[in-house]
Amino acid sequence: MARRGSGKGYAGAIAVVAGATAISSFLQNHAELSDLTMLYLLGVVIIAISFGRGPAIVAALLSVAAFDFLFVPPRFTFRVSEARYLVTFAVMLTVAVITGTLTARLREQRERALLRERRITSLQRLSQDLALRSGPTEVLEAAVGRIREILGIEAAAVLPNGQGAVTVAAGDPEILASEPDRAAARSALLHGRPIGFTRGTPEGVRGLHLPLVAGTKVNAVLSLSAMDPENLLDPERMEMIRAFSNLTALALERCRLAEDARRIQTQIEAERARNALLSSVSHDLRTPLAAITGAASALRDDGSKIGERARRELADTISEEAERLNRLIGNLLDMTRLESGTLRVKKEWHSLEEVVGASLTRLGPELSGREVNVSLPADLPLIPMDDVLFEQVVRNLVENAHKYSAAGCPIEINAAVDKKQLRLEVADRGEGLAAGEEKRVFEKFYRGSRVAIRPGAGLGLSICRGIVDAHGGTILAARRAGGGSVFTVNLPLGGAPPTVEREDAGDSPEMETP
Repeated sequence: MARRGSGKGYAGAIAVVAGATAISSFLQNHAELSDLTMLYLLGVVIIAISFGRGPAIVAALLSVAAFDFLFVPPRFTFRVSEARYLVTFAVMLTVAVITGTLTARLREQRERALLRERRITSLQRLSQDLALRSGPTEVLEAAVGRIREILGIEAAAVLPNGQGAVTVAAGDPEILASEPDRAAARSALLHGRPIGFTRGTPEGVRGLHLPLVAGTKVNAVLSLSAMDPENLLDPERMEMIRAFSNLTALALERCRLAEDARRIQTQIEAERARNALLSSVSHDLRTPLAAITGAASALRDDGSKIGERARRELADTISEEAERLNRLIGNLLDMTRLESGTLRVKKEWHSLEEVVGASLTRLGPELSGREVNVSLPADLPLIPMDDVLFEQVVRNLVENAHKYSAAGCPIEINAAVDKKQLRLEVADRGEGLAAGEEKRVFEKFYRGSRVAIRPGAGLGLSICRGIVDAHGGTILAARRAGGGSVFTVNLPLGGAPPTVEREDAGDSPEMETP
């Protein structure tokens, strides 16, 4: 907004009155004196629009003086020969002052409206920019950038570093180069009061340090450069700075609350997972332990009374349940390794047929009476994999199919090479997946809505996904046409396998590391 009373405005008033006088001198022989007053009134209006009330009043006084001196008889003197000219002067001056004042007021209102519009636009732009930021540092960088762009003021934003000091998170660190300014920023952060350019400001503080307060919490401090104090302390700019500070403080509070919400959600999920783990694992541990305890007690208490066949069955029960218990504990340990990132995949060239065979052998007692159809191409190449881990993938998938399908339904294992990757499928004719569960079944502790009554911790498929991901592959679940489910594992082949000179060469050859 142009400042009223500025030298430029008064110079403009003199120039406009001089111009009106020159035009009136040219027209005085062709127009009435009352017509000439209109030229001067027009000049006053122009000055009022351009420079405001003060220069307009000066222009009105100069217009009356010039009109009296140059055009009202007797000319070239301020004496008035007729009283009616005094009335003309009074009316002319009054009309000029009122017109100039009203015009200047309209101009000021227009400028205030434009200023409000610019302020609202600037705040809207800042608000939109801050809404896109997800962290405190990003929020402060956006705020400092907007202050520099819109207000032309260099700024820096500081955050507490947890050690009683402050860290420049965004902006120009030179603003806090001096120890007094750093101390002022720490004090503003600690006490929540602005420091700088006020009575009681500590000696040596050159900047303005504004705490960003939301509610009762100070989230950061905005430090403004004092290179141009007059520009910085302009009331309009200070109002904009305060508005920017409030918006930034609210954005920081939003980030803090969002982080708190994420932390609480993580705690809730961890608590839910812990409860699910305790519930599922306690049940799954209790079942084999009860079977082992019962069989062992029978052997101990009635061993001499039961026959050889019964003793063998009890021993088989102990062995099978111990194996089941071992698999459960192994799953828990594997999930812990996967989540902690300590699982290491040692890829070597292995035969998928051997891995599948070893998996089925381990599951032999559990799959007793179950038909398992294995279809593997004769020309299937060696696959780069960690055979121990991938055997567990196959075992978990087959065990899952066995658990959730009727005893008379066969389990199918198929493999093929497709586009430089191995595709392994394990399919069943069980209850199948509910709509929308194709991805959720791989979540930790998730158990399908149709199988909630079955024993299990909901870890097997999650472990499969973790191991397959570690191999650089993918695993998918789908509903099978005609009923049941099919799980598909895709593994990259990793180029041509090395040549093995002798069939009895011993261990599988390791992959060449480029």
